[in-house]
Amino acid sequence: MRKMGMISLAVLASVVGCSSTANAASFSACQSITDPMQRLACYDRVAKAPAASGRTATAPPTQGPVFNATPAPTLPVKALVPVVSGPRYWVEAEGGIYGFGKNLPIVAATTPPASTGPTFVPTSPGFIGLVSISTVTPTALTTGDPASLGGGGSYRMGYWLDPARTMAIDGSVFYVQGRSRLDPLTSTVVTNTFINTTPDVFVGLFNDATTTRLSETAITDKLYGADTNLRMKLPQFAAFSNFDVLAGVRYVALDEKLSSTISSILTRTYATALGLPQPTDFANSISGADTFKIRNDFIGPQVGFNAEQHWGPYWVSSEDKLAVGAMIEHASISGVNVFNTAQTKQLILAGIPITVAAGGTPFTGLSNPPAFGVFGQGNRSTVAFAAVPNGNIKVGYDINEMLSVTLAYNYLYMSSVGRVGDQAASSTGITQSGFFAQGVTLGAKAKF
Repeated sequence: MRKMGMISLAVLASVVGCSSTANAASFSACQSITDPMQRLACYDRVAKAPAASGRTATAPPTQGPVFNATPAPTLPVKALVPVVSGPRYWVEAEGGIYGFGKNLPIVAATTPPASTGPTFVPTSPGFIGLVSISTVTPTALTTGDPASLGGGGSYRMGYWLDPARTMAIDGSVFYVQGRSRLDPLTSTVVTNTFINTTPDVFVGLFNDATTTRLSETAITDKLYGADTNLRMKLPQFAAFSNFDVLAGVRYVALDEKLSSTISSILTRTYATALGLPQPTDFANSISGADTFKIRNDFIGPQVGFNAEQHWGPYWVSSEDKLAVGAMIEHASISGVNVFNTAQTKQLILAGIPITVAAGGTPFTGLSNPPAFGVFGQGNRSTVAFAAVPNGNIKVGYDINEMLSVTLAYNYLYMSSVGRVGDQAASSTGITQSGFFAQGVTLGAKAKF
């Protein structure tokens, strides 16, 4: 029995061995085929060949439901568009004409001295007293307005911090100057002094004429400043091609100077009918070159925006900013004057003391800016709060991708400054007023 079992196992092993050998021989034959397509066809025939006698053909393995399921449709994938890096630097230069807000007239004499009297004279009790009456010609001595037109320009540059040009830093500087010269201006104040003998009788004693003259008068205005900003582009705002918001700091300075040659002569003339011994008349004078300056320095943070709209190579932009901060102001006066004073003596006429010429050489000396004119005051400083809105409207044309030409309207306003005209009429403190400047400029813009 045991022998029969061993025989059966030997027969089964022979059958399996023959089958494996046949299959191995078939696959070996396929591997010897050099043409790839024919070799694949051979493999396919061997795989589909019927099983050897006495052996049940094995069915191909059945895959699970995941493998047999109908493939899901594939979703379309949008390719990422690479960021195209354009020019990241830009430089702008502009120049043109500017107009300044006019200042108040600078006045040396606006009204005559007040008339006086009658003033009782103790040494002449028989008379009612002295009376003075004054007039001025013309009614005002003015140096006119500061320069209403000037010339200047600005320079700006910036850099985009990223290739997509969404964030940048930029800065600018500007300088504008105006200058005007004025014709010689003269004002004369005449004071007539009388003795009131009776209620209806006035006897003339002497006349004082003070003539003040401004010549070689020049007014200079200098407006300059700088700013720096961080600029961020908004992805979409209304229908603008570009819209940026800005935040930074601004500095603005306004310097004004009035320089003039000043002379003043006081002449006293006595009535001939008084019969006084000669000489009686005399004159005192003072002259010199003086300068009145005021400087305003503003510094403070600012915010703003820039909007652009393009139509092919043509475009329009508007940039507007507002800064708030401290305005530091300082007024100063400088100059030296020469004076000549006649030697005088006192006479008594009917109990009335009068001053007449004594003859001899006049006294001569130097003095600081005279009190008779517009400069009879000292230096002073103050600090004030100010708001400074500024901006431009610009029209441009792109010659090519790198170069554009522009035409712009620019403006700047300072809410609180000291103007030279206001200070010359104020002996203390610094009088505040507003200042407005505007200009039209031509320029060019380069990108690289």
